[in-house]
Amino acid sequence: MESEQVIKLIEILVWPITVLAIASALRSPLLKLISRINAVEAGGVRAEFGAEMFEARQIAEENGDTNEPKPYDSKGSQLQRLAEFSPNGAVVDAWREVELATISAALHNNLEVRGAKGRVSGNAAVREMREQGLINQSTYELYSKLKDLRNKAAHSSETIEPSDAKEYSLAALELASKFREIRGKPN
Repeated sequence: MESEQVIKLIEILVWPITVLAIASALRSPLLKLISRINAVEAGGVRAEFGAEMFEARQIAEENGDTNEPKPYDSKGSQLQRLAEFSPNGAVVDAWREVELATISAALHNNLEVRGAKGRVSGNAAVREMREQGLINQSTYELYSKLKDLRNKAAHSSETIEPSDAKEYSLAALELASKFREIRGKPN
C-alpha cells in the first residue's frame, strides 16, 4: 500500500520536476531570448522600449563603449533618482543633454546647426558632423536610436520601466560626453 502511494507521488511530481530541470538547464538561453522580445502587449498597452534599449546597447558596444560602471556626476545622479519616480521624464531630460552637446560640438567646429525650418536643431548638427567625418556611422546610429527612444518616451502612452530609463540615461550621458570631446578637435 505504501509503495502504491510512493508511485502515485512520483507520477504526480515527475512532470513538474522535469520542467524545472529543463528550465534550469536552459536558463541562460531563455533569458537571452526574453531580452530580445520586440514587444509585449497586455491590456491594450504595448511595450517596446526595453527591446529598443537592447538594440541601442548593442550599437554602443559596437562603437567601443563599455558597460563598465562609472561614477555618476551630479547630472547622472539626478537622472538615476528621477528614473525611479518618472522614467519617461528621465529619458526626456537625458536626451536634452545629448541635444545640447551635439549643437555645442557643431558650433565649435563651425558647422551648420539650423534645420530645414531655420531652427537650431541637434539633428542638423549631427548630420553635419557625420558629413564632415567628425563622427562615425555607429555613433550616428546610436544617436538615431536614442532619439527614437526619446520620442517614444515623450509622445506615447507606453510606460517605461525605471531600470530601462536608468540605462537610457547612462547611455545618453555617455553619448553626450562623446560629443563634448569633439568640441576639442581643431577645425
